[in-house]
Amino acid sequence: MGGISVNRKVPANLPHKQQGVALIMVLLVVALVTVLAVQLSKRLQMNVVRTMNYQQSEQAYWYWLSAEEIARQLLQLQVGDSNGVIHQGQVWYLQTEEERVYPLEGGGMANVGIKDLQSCFNVNALKADDLSTEQLVRRKVQMRMLLQAAQPDMDDYNADVIVESIADWLDRDEQMNTSYGAERSDYESLAVPYQAANDYFVHESELRLVRGITQPIYQALKPFVCVIPNSNRNQLNLNTVEHGEVLHAMMLGAVTVDAGNAAIENRPDEGYSTVEDARNNSILAQASQQKINPNFGGAPRPSGITEESLGGMFDDFVVKSNYFELDTQVKFGDMELRGQSKLYVEENDSVVLLRGLGEP
Repeated sequence: MGGISVNRKVPANLPHKQQGVALIMVLLVVALVTVLAVQLSKRLQMNVVRTMNYQQSEQAYWYWLSAEEIARQLLQLQVGDSNGVIHQGQVWYLQTEEERVYPLEGGGMANVGIKDLQSCFNVNALKADDLSTEQLVRRKVQMRMLLQAAQPDMDDYNADVIVESIADWLDRDEQMNTSYGAERSDYESLAVPYQAANDYFVHESELRLVRGITQPIYQALKPFVCVIPNSNRNQLNLNTVEHGEVLHAMMLGAVTVDAGNAAIENRPDEGYSTVEDARNNSILAQASQQKINPNFGGAPRPSGITEESLGGMFDDFVVKSNYFELDTQVKFGDMELRGQSKLYVEENDSVVLLRGLGEP
């Protein structure tokens, strides 16, 4: 029996087709590897930039702390050398006025501005802790007069609302002291609700949260106020105050704003050694012969409060300071850092009370 033969003819072009598929696979692999290489290169570049930014940021941060330490030692030295008397003829102020820039290793620069926090009105002074009724009323009167000096077109009602709302913001309870104030319920009913702090201000910008303080009012008031952390101290240094509006308010109207500016202009370069020396300033001496002219506003006045019970026009003045603010600007590489520090400085000790990043 004969076998069956099958003639299977292999296509002649099969090897060529296999070679084409292999070539396409190679091209796909090459394209995939190229894409991966590009992506890895981009990620590597981003990581390098991120690492550089992190290093520059860390270096700028430590330069900030170093500049703070140098300024702190300078202030401590100044306080010790002058027996606590602080004035604008000292190195800390002159360097700030010159806006002196210090070069840093690696091509950077640093600048430190120093401000006496007792050259302006401490808004924490309206916190009632440990204050007598007369002291609190005195400070409310001063704040009201400062508001109207900063913005002369402000009426008594708006000034009362702001002053009483600041006092309510600072006190610990949820009860309004007068109908002009504001507490938690008033702020919680806003379109964007929040709560009153019922504690000290930490930064001047918090004033924008207080009822009645609009952006124009805040900008007008900003040059004349400051915040001393966790302190309702209300002592103004006659050697460093820079605005007649502050003198007018602190002296309860015994001097006008213009007279206050003139008294500042006539201040000796080395300042006054005592408050009694300051009273020999011709303008302040003339003011001391006048009566105070406080603006009590329209808010209900506690019983027994009169002009005489508020005290004298010089009661809140000193020539020594312990609280300072540093505004430090560091540029290093592509990084720019702006930081603020608030210090308490004595002859043999100094403490950092607060640090913050960003514009003052």
